[in-house]
Amino acid sequence: MKSVSELIGKMMGENMLRINERWVWSWGNRDYCDQLFRYIFREVDRTYDFYEHLPEYDEVIDWMTNTDDKGLMLMGDCGRGKSVILNGVLPVLFRMKNRVLQPVHAQNFSAEVPNQRLAWGERPATYLDRLLTNGYPAIDELGIEPMMNDYGEKSEGFNQVLNAAERYHRPVFVTTNLTEVQILDRYGERTMDRLAHLCRTIHFEGESLRK
Repeated sequence: MKSVSELIGKMMGENMLRINERWVWSWGNRDYCDQLFRYIFREVDRTYDFYEHLPEYDEVIDWMTNTDDKGLMLMGDCGRGKSVILNGVLPVLFRMKNRVLQPVHAQNFSAEVPNQRLAWGERPATYLDRLLTNGYPAIDELGIEPMMNDYGEKSEGFNQVLNAAERYHRPVFVTTNLTEVQILDRYGERTMDRLAHLCRTIHFEGESLRK
């Protein structure tokens, strides 16, 4: 088997082979992750008069103790902290691991990424392009984005992101106000299967915290 192992190593060095590995991170035990989550949440969103710990947050904290090879899909009612977690808490957690999580708002899929240096004739990259190549694709408010139009052929940009994520075994991070039925109706059964494989789903249910 040594010769096979050497062959695999050589192929990886020549960029002819990519090894998919389980994505298992932890930020510590349950008590530490609970304290860490509460602290980061309060620091990145000071718009509330006081911090209210919701039951949904406990599921995020459980994920922090062991990601178990999955990203997160935060879905459900508005005003309960989904976007704060995606745009504030998770980027801090990733930086603690020397990684970068850069969420993209779904409405900006077709917008061009600013400050690009382009070669002559090169097409400017869009935020969807960035999601397709990012090791940790993250999308805020999935469901409000328009259909993508590529030379008259329409497609769902989110399905393209999931195709790439599954191919390269990338965890996916999503917030959405859509229900499972609405996701199924818009994106299809295959997307639902992929989401189940790539994400841990956490439902946010109840009244908005926004006053």
